[in-house]
Amino acid sequence: AALGLAAALNAAPALAAVQTWNFDSSSQSFSSTSDGNTLSLTSSDGINLVVSGWSDTSDITGPDTIQTAELIWAQSGALGVVNRDEGTTSPDHSVDSYSSDSDGEYDMLLLTFDTAVNLTDVNFSWARDGSVSDQADVSLVAYSGVGDDTLNGKTWGDVLTSGTGGFNVVDNYANIPLGYYAVNGSDVVSTQWLIGAYNPVFGGSLSDYGDGFKLSAIRTSTDDPPPPNDVPVPGSLPLVLLGLYALRNRMLR
Repeated sequence: AALGLAAALNAAPALAAVQTWNFDSSSQSFSSTSDGNTLSLTSSDGINLVVSGWSDTSDITGPDTIQTAELIWAQSGALGVVNRDEGTTSPDHSVDSYSSDSDGEYDMLLLTFDTAVNLTDVNFSWARDGSVSDQADVSLVAYSGVGDDTLNGKTWGDVLTSGTGGFNVVDNYANIPLGYYAVNGSDVVSTQWLIGAYNPVFGGSLSDYGDGFKLSAIRTSTDDPPPPNDVPVPGSLPLVLLGLYALRNRMLR
């Protein structure tokens, strides 16, 4: 029996802690009200998140390059982005690809964590795909942990590992609806995540331009930390149980 219990304990998987990040103007505030502002949050288990907005609004010959944008409350409980070429009215104040620019302009939110996390779910309170309401095509990109993680002055293609940067495409999603939606089925873990209106630079063949969303919440997960040294860890606890089992048998003889 002790051997069976020991085997079961050794085989037990690591548990994951789940963090829910709700965006709420009534209890949170931006660092400023200008391009390059940020929003900082801390989860109940002590993980820190900084959100910033970016868009390729620097017009040059060839693909436009990325500049900081302004985070805004697109709704009282949802984030949006106003880039340098658009106003604050709908749908421009969403995280969008609405633009009269011939190259298009693609807004993205950069989610920077101080701990590597698995981004598992996103929650949109508003979305649009062209003339279709309540859904949007979305690109999700994550930092690989190696290489350049800067965005400013680069093209969206440059930020990828296939360019000069350190980001990898996680996936492109068609028609994400309102409410919570599961993403990142491959369980990528990263400290930096880019989420925005679908951008063909990141692959796929979804409809281009005219997507937008307002982000009201995300969910992440992390592996639970190991127990402190004075508590038996899963690898040593079976040895303790085996010792007690042997002592019991000796006392019964």
